[in-house]
Order: sequence, then structure tokens, then C-alpha cells
Amino acid sequence: MRARAQSRWLAGLILILLFAAGAAPVGASPEAMKALGILPLREAAAVPDVTLSTLQRRPFSFSELKGKVVLVNFWATWCLPCQWEMPLMDKLYQAYKAKGFVIVAISLDREGAAVVEPFVKEKKLTYPVVLDPTLQGAREFGVRGIPATFLIGPDGFIKGVTYGPKEWDGPEARALIESLLRQAKGSKG
Repeated sequence: MRARAQSRWLAGLILILLFAAGAAPVGASPEAMKALGILPLREAAAVPDVTLSTLQRRPFSFSELKGKVVLVNFWATWCLPCQWEMPLMDKLYQAYKAKGFVIVAISLDREGAAVVEPFVKEKKLTYPVVLDPTLQGAREFGVRGIPATFLIGPDGFIKGVTYGPKEWDGPEARALIESLLRQAKGSKG
């Protein structure tokens, strides 16, 4: 009887550990994901194949970023939480861009470059900014509110999503990006 109880307990523990292992994307720090409120997707989803326009009026496609760790942030100039978190994202971008990390900020402003360009200059943002005035990209990603940030792994799959402003220059964000960059480096070598 005691042996049966121990084997049930052990089987339960194994199931819990297996579940916990699947609770965060492979390679991503589960603690950092949780601290940042990034929810892993129930099923793996490839980044939508959508082409948008950059501030420089050039076409932009997510296929250009395969092999990189990417944060895709949907925002608007009139969104106060977006305004707060964007400089923090820039600090994170500056810290890791040389290692293959990219942030793509997708503006949902209907006025397009006319309002986005002055905003980007005022905030001194250095990461790529893309325009989505028709909300095509937002629909393809399934955005439900802003700011919305999607974490994309080097495999081109969405690892998780979070809504609301986050402290992107904090230790949790840095730990998360570092863990994904290690995964990217390990998969190349």
C-alpha cells in the first residue's frame, strides 16, 4: 500500500514538473516571463506574414527578422502608457542590439508618419518604427488593446504576449532577452 502511494506521489510530481517545463517557451526564463506578465501562447504560432511600411517609406516584412530575438510592440502616439514604456524599450534595445535583439514598434496612428515621425524624434527612439494606419498588422497579430507586446523567438514563432506598459529596462526584461539570445546562439552553433 505504501509503495503504491509513493508511486502515485512520484507520478504526480513528474506531471507537475512536465507541466511547469511547458509553461514558458523553450529557452525563455519562466521567472522573467511571469514577472513581466508575458503569457505564453497555448499553441505555437508563426509570426504573421504581413508587410507594412517603415517611417522611411520602405516595405517591412517580419521574414527579414528570422534568426533574431524580437519584441514587437503595438502602440500609438496618443497612448500615455505607450509613451511611458517606449524610452525604456529603447534602453533595452541599446543594450542588446549588437547581439541580435530587435524591437519593432508598430504605430497604429491613423495619421501615419505625419504624427509618428515628430514623436519618434522627440523621444529619441533608435529602434525600427513601422506604420500600420489601417490596422492590418494589428488584426493579423490579434491585438486586443495597446500597448501590446509580442515576444518572438529566433525560430520566427511568437513566444508570448503581454498587454499594458512594462519596465523594459529592468532586470526581468534583461534576463528574458539574455535567455532567448543564448537559445538563439546555441541553435546556430
